[in-house]
Amino acid sequence: MRILLFGPYPRRGEKISGGIMAVVHTLAQGMAQRPDTQVIVASASSFGPEVVETRGNIIHHRLLIPPRPRSRWHGKIRHKLVTLAHTVHPDIIHAHGTAYYANAALDSGFPAVITAHGVVYEEAKRSSARNFKAWLAWQYDAYVEKKLLQRAQHLIAISPYIRQAFARYPHLQWTDIPNPVDDRFFRIVQQPEPERLLVPARVIPRKGTDLILQAFAQIAHQFPKASLRIAGETTSFPDFVQRCQSIVQKHQLAQRVHFLGSLQPQALMEEYSRASCVILPARQETAPVVIEEAMAAGCPVIATRVGGVPWMVAHQRTGLLVQPENVSALAAALKRTLGKPHELRAWRQQTVQAAQQYKIDAVLAKTLTLYHQISHV
Repeated sequence: MRILLFGPYPRRGEKISGGIMAVVHTLAQGMAQRPDTQVIVASASSFGPEVVETRGNIIHHRLLIPPRPRSRWHGKIRHKLVTLAHTVHPDIIHAHGTAYYANAALDSGFPAVITAHGVVYEEAKRSSARNFKAWLAWQYDAYVEKKLLQRAQHLIAISPYIRQAFARYPHLQWTDIPNPVDDRFFRIVQQPEPERLLVPARVIPRKGTDLILQAFAQIAHQFPKASLRIAGETTSFPDFVQRCQSIVQKHQLAQRVHFLGSLQPQALMEEYSRASCVILPARQETAPVVIEEAMAAGCPVIATRVGGVPWMVAHQRTGLLVQPENVSALAAALKRTLGKPHELRAWRQQTVQAAQQYKIDAVLAKTLTLYHQISHV
């Protein structure tokens, strides 16, 4: 079977940035191990030259996004993706997201399935747009999502939340398949350090970095050895990053709060191995890959009850769930986990067990079965 994946994908030596890229990378690597599959990946980037790289059994086409990519319905990049599809002639196209990758897959005329990784119209409501131009971009993306779903057919639901969010489109044919996790996260040797807290998320408003900093400030004096480590890029929202750094300075926490930036997989796995707990205080999420990775690594999770998170974190079994935008509740959850390490130890084994559904072999079996059903190969 010849499989064409449309989605973000790292070039050789490039860091994996974001959950969707991690998913596409893990799927491609897993499929490439199957003797009966040929894997081609097409990704788009706004920088660097267009290149074709062959790594093992994976051929990666890196396409250049033109200036103003939203103009004319992402027309230029969609045309490039469709042209590539007709050159490759795949048995199936698997597109990720609900923007130009998915539209190009449908434009191509080849059998296609789409993984909806987010709910753009919900994210648009919480976008914290910096100006009218940014607000308009969110509205455009939500409109593109709506038009796509009106003409799509086969979709993968990575969480029951996705089905609920798009229930207004009854014609869609859904298959429930969670995002996969790289097997290396399941092999992490747990060496948790007491009171070492990890936030594996970009420093952007939607991820709620400001909320966890405020909550940490409330309990820091009670736990003088506690540290907060934030692993995620800090370049997308410089004003928000400055706000977060101001919170740190205001509460004199510079020696205890560490902004690590975007990490390579090995460095991130090291962080998971040493964390006593992982925190995701997001304002909106769908099915965060970092929660799956944390659970695979045996890390209990404190997270907000948003989107698909309540289907992933079992309250008081694999972690704690708190209401979004509630700094006091988040601080109370931190205080509980830091003050009751025996609870964390009890939750660790349950997180690993709960994460078995995210193993690549289990996810691939469902995914390839769906491919065969849609393509009739």
